[in-house]
Amino acid sequence: MSQEQRTINIEPISSDVDLEGMTKALVNYCDSFGISISIEAARRCIEHFLYVIQVNQVINLTRITDIDEGIVLHILDSLMFLPSLNLHASEHVLDMGTGAGYPGLPLAATSNADIVLLDSVGKKIRAVSAFIDALGLENAHALHTRVEDYARENPSSFDCVVARAVAPLSVLLEYAAPLLKKDGRLVVSKAPLSDEERSSGLRTAKITGFVLSDLKEFELPCNLGSRQMLTFVKAGTSKVKLPRATGLARRKPLA
Repeated sequence: MSQEQRTINIEPISSDVDLEGMTKALVNYCDSFGISISIEAARRCIEHFLYVIQVNQVINLTRITDIDEGIVLHILDSLMFLPSLNLHASEHVLDMGTGAGYPGLPLAATSNADIVLLDSVGKKIRAVSAFIDALGLENAHALHTRVEDYARENPSSFDCVVARAVAPLSVLLEYAAPLLKKDGRLVVSKAPLSDEERSSGLRTAKITGFVLSDLKEFELPCNLGSRQMLTFVKAGTSKVKLPRATGLARRKPLA
């Protein structure tokens, strides 16, 4: 059986792990950014990252394996979406290119919103499915497909789409447009944008019916980098028929 097909087993977290200390560290980071998170939700987020490290030994999910760095660069970086999302239980959210489950699983652990975690790499989605089961997250659902294919079958289905640095901004806007309801939001976390990526993204936003409604900038703790959190609202209809053919957004961007 190939690595792609193997069942992913999650082992219990060792009692030697300082789960309480890691949880408190995450809560303190969140407090410093004005993000409210319960101890239970923070513990689930820490458990998720420990599971990622565990599975990373057999499946390449992340280059970040240091606990302290992971708390900031994976968990806190995902929870920084919360102020821009203001999630409610009735909302339907899509995490595009979830990878090891970021930001989708921390968002699911800290809200009652219904969250679909999508990735085109099957082994990553099998890992995310195993994480969801281990964490008991009933509001999270992992899905293996290409985003354009999913959009063709599920047009205008989501209140929010989220993504970290999985593709250029222009590509993310094109991917999200056919998936969002009218007035739906695309929230993207990026390292500071180059002038080229920003201008290309804003041109694509006009073509695809988005307006930029909010831009937050912040520094991560421990000198681990800067972030820009961009929120786009789907205010109109796209000037081109979307989704285009699978892969075309990356090969031939709209702008």
